[in-house]
Amino acid sequence: MGCLIGNAVIFTNDKNNSVLTNSAAAIEGSRILEIGSERELKKKYNHFDYLDGKGKLLMPGFINAHTHFYSTYARGLAIGKSPSDFKEILSMLWWRLDRALDDQAVYYSALIPAVTAIKNGVTAVIDHHASPNAIDGSLDRIEEALELAGLRAVLCYEVSDRDGKEKARQGLDENQRYIKKCIEQRNQNKNHLFSALIGLHASFTIEDDTLKLASEMGKSLNKGFHIHLAEGDADRLEKPPFWTVDRLANFGILGKNTIAAHAIHIDEYELAQLAESDTIVVHNPQSNMNNAVGRADVFAMLKSGVLLGLGTDGMSASLFPDMRTANLIHKHDLKNPNAGCREIQQMTLKNNPEIFKRVTAQKTGKIEAGYLADLILVDYYPPTPLNRDNIWGHILFGIADAVVDTTIINGKIVMRKKELVNIDEDEIAAKSREFAAEVWKKF
Repeated sequence: MGCLIGNAVIFTNDKNNSVLTNSAAAIEGSRILEIGSERELKKKYNHFDYLDGKGKLLMPGFINAHTHFYSTYARGLAIGKSPSDFKEILSMLWWRLDRALDDQAVYYSALIPAVTAIKNGVTAVIDHHASPNAIDGSLDRIEEALELAGLRAVLCYEVSDRDGKEKARQGLDENQRYIKKCIEQRNQNKNHLFSALIGLHASFTIEDDTLKLASEMGKSLNKGFHIHLAEGDADRLEKPPFWTVDRLANFGILGKNTIAAHAIHIDEYELAQLAESDTIVVHNPQSNMNNAVGRADVFAMLKSGVLLGLGTDGMSASLFPDMRTANLIHKHDLKNPNAGCREIQQMTLKNNPEIFKRVTAQKTGKIEAGYLADLILVDYYPPTPLNRDNIWGHILFGIADAVVDTTIINGKIVMRKKELVNIDEDEIAAKSREFAAEVWKKF
């Protein structure tokens, strides 16, 4: 049985940014079947269940192009001495935290932000995971949590030599195992929610032999990579032919299916390398400001033809704060109130779905026939005219503050009337606190 969603204002996010009234969306299985006149579709699909939008806004769900679920357990964590630079932030907080995670902590640190994402209209995420003392099966634990919530995702394990060669090899094996599992499950079920990349931490924590093994794995599995790039000065080599981007290019890490997060400390030559290799870059403005590592030149990247998206880097499960931060940081830094509006809209609404399509071959991010039915119904009743020309302004300054009523992922309702279908939020929060307390003791 299909579903017909009507009595809603529909933002399709198609090439024209169409905003439709007196229209409806028909869903069957995991995909959008048809968009058209509500009167006509009611006749055509009178056997479908009818979901009354009650005048709300129906739009595609958002995609978070780079995040870290495991950062959940950093919330409220006191680390003692304050770090003085980015490398100390890594060594004093994140690398201590990821070593303290066990299987249960991996599960709940993914489940909590999955719930928050769904409640805030995020229907797909690209995650980057690390748990050096709980590597084997860690991506399965994350998948189990996300499957319970119903969230779509691309997963990977962060390979690094910072904890020794054995851990690096285990990380590579976990990526390989999970990639093969996803391929097998997708062959059995085209509606499978999960895909995978090969995770790498950053160039400065990966030695040549590990990078070589990762490159060979990518070629054998026909998979790209998910890596941090030039986030801070620590990840920048000073002279050719040893520039960080050059090194990754020489090992075959760059390419159209590789995601490089941040790319702040790069020069024109390195940007040309990224553009020429068609490598994806993801901007994470909240995290960059929080870590005081600088501002990525998103304008130069877009001008060069880089496919540039927006992520949260684990700062938030909702994409709204980073949309707003991205809209403000470039204006503030450049002292130009006009900077960034069109570009951030492009990154969020158009490029993030294109990134997801490129690394998964799945079409999402539009309300259009044939696209995945990843949709949100938002309690947004605009106080001013809403149309194709001003939709981004409504998203930034209205929809971002509105409440998501219903979230549909893969054609299934995972949140209805603001209540998640399969989740007892109080119960999982209570269990998460128990495991968090153990993690903090180990930390």
